[in-house]
Amino acid sequence: MTTFSYLTKDQSDQKVVEIITFSLSKLLRTQQQVVFAIPGGRSVSGIFKLLKKAVIPWDNIHIFMIDERIAPLEDKESNFRLAKETFLDELVKNGKIRQENLHPFKVQEGVEKYQQELQKYGGKYDFILVSSGEDGHIGALFSNHHSIKDPSPFFITMDDSPKPPPKRMTMSALLVKKAQVAIILFYGEAKRTAYEAFQHQNVDVIHCPAKLVQKVPEYYVVMDLR
Repeated sequence: MTTFSYLTKDQSDQKVVEIITFSLSKLLRTQQQVVFAIPGGRSVSGIFKLLKKAVIPWDNIHIFMIDERIAPLEDKESNFRLAKETFLDELVKNGKIRQENLHPFKVQEGVEKYQQELQKYGGKYDFILVSSGEDGHIGALFSNHHSIKDPSPFFITMDDSPKPPPKRMTMSALLVKKAQVAIILFYGEAKRTAYEAFQHQNVDVIHCPAKLVQKVPEYYVVMDLR
């Protein structure tokens, strides 16, 4: 584990992009392609904007979603829409990444189809970027909820998410553990309790899903907490 703490979110975002740039390039030294999984939410919008200018070999990278709302891709609730409008559209427009390298979750096709899509590229997320919630959830894996206990190897859906909206898709706990590299964000004072639980040896994954990241061989913690 490597931890970075900064006074501002902007500084934290810059460090995250540096780690992403370094890690993706490092992974590509030993494999032909990398599956990079990204989340939604306001906390990553600054990171996405910086990624537009990052020097990354995007043509060898396939982007999947950490989690998604059960909504059409054009819906304002869509996590993919945020990523698309914030940086992916510009990467495609500038010829840095091919449209076929973008893999949104399509509600009408379901998780089995998304699993099949991932299996075309190795069946795992090589590199994951996640942001912890106030309760320590990542993606839509929530504490003391069936989502964190689900044994599915790839993706799960739910209609009872503790955080609105209730209908969501998420990577499974097992899929997190298959990653080679992870970055977890703890942004904002409201995440301090989650970070303390993440650090506490006596708190288990069921009570703090963010601790799944500790199962990843190489992981980074980036925060703006002091």
